Order: sequence, then C-alpha cells, then structure tokens
Amino acid sequence: MDSFEELDVLFTSEDAGLFKPKFKKQVATQDSRLIESFGEITAFVQDNGRLPIDNGGVMPDEIKEATLAVRLASIRNDKKQKDMLTDYDELGILEFEKAPESLDELFAEAGDLFDTQGIFELSKLPRAAVVEKQSGDIARRKPVENFEPYKALFDVINDKLLAGTKKLIKFRSVDEIMLHGFYVVDGMMCYVDAVGKAKEVFGRQKERLRVIFINGTESDMYLRTLSSQLYEATGFTIVDADYEAPFDNSYAVGRIYILQSLSEDPKIKTVANLYKIGVTHGYVEDRVKNAVNEPTYLMSPVKIVENYRLTGNYNPQKVESLIHEVFGAAQVDVGVIGPDGNYYSAIEWYSVPLPAINEAIALINSGEVVDYHYDPETQRMMENKP
Repeated sequence: MDSFEELDVLFTSEDAGLFKPKFKKQVATQDSRLIESFGEITAFVQDNGRLPIDNGGVMPDEIKEATLAVRLASIRNDKKQKDMLTDYDELGILEFEKAPESLDELFAEAGDLFDTQGIFELSKLPRAAVVEKQSGDIARRKPVENFEPYKALFDVINDKLLAGTKKLIKFRSVDEIMLHGFYVVDGMMCYVDAVGKAKEVFGRQKERLRVIFINGTESDMYLRTLSSQLYEATGFTIVDADYEAPFDNSYAVGRIYILQSLSEDPKIKTVANLYKIGVTHGYVEDRVKNAVNEPTYLMSPVKIVENYRLTGNYNPQKVESLIHEVFGAAQVDVGVIGPDGNYYSAIEWYSVPLPAINEAIALINSGEVVDYHYDPETQRMMENKP
C-alpha cells in the first residue's frame, strides 16, 4: 500500500475527525449583539407591517413584541446606537415621527381624534374649571341685567325635577348642548339662552354661547368650554322623564396612565413633578406590576396617579403621541442600569405639574388642544397667540 492509499484509509476511518482543524468560536461583541437585536425588530416590522408596541399583554407573542418595542425605544433615544445602526435601517424605523408643523397637518394626521363625542372618561379630573380659568380669552361671568324671567324658568325646572317629570342624566357629549337647554355644572344649574354664529379662532371654528346661571350671573363662554366644564365636573343634562339615552356602544380601547416613580435614587427623587405618561391596552395595574424589573419604569415601584379609560373608535397610540408632543419641551432625560448591566434611557418621563397634565387631557377631549401649548417657564397650558 503506497502513502496515498494509507492517507485515504486514515481520512475515511472512524478517527478521521482527529484530522479536522478546530475553528475558534467567535465571541459576540456588544456591537454585533446590537445589530442582531435590531435585525429582530426589522424582521417584526417586515412581517407585521407595523412597529412593535407594548400592549401590556401576557401571552408569549405579546411579551416578545413588548420586548421589541422597549428595545426600539431605547435605541431611538441613544444617539450612539442610532448612528451605529443607520446603515442597517432599511425601513426607516429609527426616527420618531415628525411632529406636525401646522394645525392643518395636525388635524390631517389625527384623523378621527377630534370628533364631537369626547374620548376620555374624565370623572377623575379636578372639579375646578381649569380650562376656562387659565385660558387667555377668559369668559368672565357678570350679573344678568334682568334676571326675573330666567329665575321663573329655573323655578319651573326645579319644580319639574321635584315632581319627577324632568330628570338628570350624566353629560356625555358636546352634541347635548343646544339652544334653550338646561344643564348642571359644578352643582349649579345653567341655561343656554343664545348660540352665536361660528367664527374662526386660531384656525378653528368656535361658537359663543350666552349661558345664564341660577345664581343670577351670565357668561359668553365658548360652546366647547362649557362642554369641557361639564366633563370635568361630571355634569348633567336635564331631560324629560321619559327620555331614553341612545344605546352606548362605546368601549375601552386603551388606558392613558400617569405614573409617579417611588425610586429612592437621588437623581430621580429630586426631579420636581416627575411623571410618566403612557398607554396600555390592558389594565394599568397589570402593566406596572413588574416595574421594579423594567428600565422603562426606572427599575422601581411606581404609583398610579391617574388612569383614564379611552373609549370610542380611537387609536391609543395617536392619543399618547399627541400628549407627548404637547409636553415635549418638558421631557426629562433619565435612565437606569438594567438587569443586564447596560444603561437604558427611560422615555415618556416629564417634569410637569399634575394640574397641567389634567388640563391638557381636558383640552384634547374638547378638541381645543391645538389652540394651546405648554410653557415650561410658567408650568401652565397657554393659549396660542395669533
């Protein structure tokens, strides 16, 4: 047997594996892991035709999607990571959506966000009429010159309420406000005596009302201002006893929540009026029960300050994006070290007083938010000037 035949026998024998070179396993670097992670996000977008969202679900697919959503948010808020992944971003998902540059753009993008039905269950909002008090164009009340005819009207309605021929129903929609209608706002009965012609105010059509109050005062407030006050104060519409409200087919499509961090970290604890504003499709309590293990909640317990039920045919992400746009100037750059030892920027945290957040939500509900902006210096919602 010559040498070539001997080698052939060796390479085809059971010991042939001894002659194969052993390749050194390549160690994954932090950059390669980031690229691989971004690849998973890209694959999700390609398969589903949308960005991943954190919907608070508990099923395996929902948890995986939530993980991708948190990961994408972290990458978007880290300039170094964004720069590194730019060449891999074939779908253009690294950038946040461009903010509207005009009222026309905002209305076009918002779609059905600003309708006449209202979008929130606002029973938790403060009873004070913050929108009217802080608006630049304040509808001041003044004494009615000849109150006697109106007093007689209020007396008749009171008698009918006592007799049971009239009743109170919870105010639900701006559509309920009409000429010669009676309402109860903040415990005070009022009467719509006149409705003015709609005119354009800061690019939006508005109608002035003449509203007479049972205490002998009147106001020329806007129709939507009265609507906001009725929402905030859990107001009532006065109707005939046999009135049957239309079937309410509204349903909760999500919840907008406001959270306060209970972190003991001085860098977090010392930030004044620090709140997280977010959205979930499930229950807020379920969404935050694992807060101590999630960087987005600063790896600490949180307190649920407000919890608004979002109803109707609305996209919760649109509503959330609008709230974030309103308070964009007050966003706080905070972050924590995650369980894996990496630093994570936590988004959706804002340094804004709670009354200003509540007012913004009331303005979104009435559709007037496009007429306002948040001023970090005064820490108030301010009406836009022409």
